[in-house]
Amino acid sequence: MASTPRSPGGDFAPSPRPGVAGPGANAMGGDGDDAAWLAGASPAIEAFRRDLARLSASDVSVLLEGESGSGKNLAARALHRASARSSGPLVEVDLSSLTPTLIEAELFGHEAGAFTGAHARRVGRFQRAEGGTIVLDGVERLPEALQGKLLRVLQERVVEPLGAERASPVDVRVVATSGTDLHERVRARRFREDLFYRLAVVRFRVPALRERAADLPEIVHGLVRRIATRARVAPRPVSHDAWARLRAHAWPGNLRELENALERVLVLGDSSASGAAAASAANSNSHTGPNASSTSSSSREVRPEEFDFLSESVAGADARLAREALAHGITWPRIEAALLDEAMRESRGNLTAAARLLGITRRSFEVRYGRRQRADESAGEGADDSAPRGDEVGGDDTSGPDHGGART
Repeated sequence: MASTPRSPGGDFAPSPRPGVAGPGANAMGGDGDDAAWLAGASPAIEAFRRDLARLSASDVSVLLEGESGSGKNLAARALHRASARSSGPLVEVDLSSLTPTLIEAELFGHEAGAFTGAHARRVGRFQRAEGGTIVLDGVERLPEALQGKLLRVLQERVVEPLGAERASPVDVRVVATSGTDLHERVRARRFREDLFYRLAVVRFRVPALRERAADLPEIVHGLVRRIATRARVAPRPVSHDAWARLRAHAWPGNLRELENALERVLVLGDSSASGAAAASAANSNSHTGPNASSTSSSSREVRPEEFDFLSESVAGADARLAREALAHGITWPRIEAALLDEAMRESRGNLTAAARLLGITRRSFEVRYGRRQRADESAGEGADDSAPRGDEVGGDDTSGPDHGGART
């Protein structure tokens, strides 16, 4: 399967090339809309598909971690569709959209009269997912007061609605997603350790889009199929420079940002095609092969400057992140520790590559990361704070971007 975009004139219109989504993508991805994120043959996505395939044969609880927009919910849906529970319901709960006072009633249900305003009995999400899968999206946001009740559900496989006299058995598979490292929250005593291990029987990370640069052409073609149908727009050919612009962008918002960017360009640039004609053009191009775009007289080449807004979204990102960190009370030692850990994950443990990501020398990185590891060991022995102390990470000798070395 080709892992590079088509020649300059290759287009956003999808093509039905065999294996477009890679081995196993159809089985794991289900319908074509959600399968786009599984497209490609990069090592990261191939390993991810293998993990999903292995998990589909099991019924254990799964914790999916990853950056915002990376496709955690799509992974959960693919896992459900490929499992023995695929004929059962798939119930997704966005915990971030619920206030703490509503989460308990929403998850576990309530009886009539259980509290003021409870005029009728309500079946909770766990009971609605009977025989299927429940996805707890953003489980890191679950209030501490409710973590014990969720633990009981996982341990005893029962739920007790508010106001009920007895608990009711439930048969569901639990898939949780988290946008942060949930084990870090355990270490910071913000998430129950026993609940973490119940949720994370199997735990793995959804790869970020920047880790899948070779997959970008296949992902784009799949996403545009959905955009063309939904927005009723015509596909357009993409210039070589525009493809280069897409590949050069870091995509901090991952698949969500990519889909938003493609839709913006296609919709704003589709001034000549009517809705019905655009949908027809999209369907026609999806069946005529890689060079079909050259036959569409209404298509207009996408220029790289149409993606200028991507650079605008990156400008000032450092200042925004600093403001957010201060607003959340995140101290410098915790920020530096997080940067070190993330650099190691991104570089798959390669110290030289990790140092390059942070713009410092390898020696400087070794000093900082060594202190970080010693701080972890101290925390494991009962330190009050799991984050490294100010005198343990990032001393004055390594505070600059690159000093050509550091004191030991």
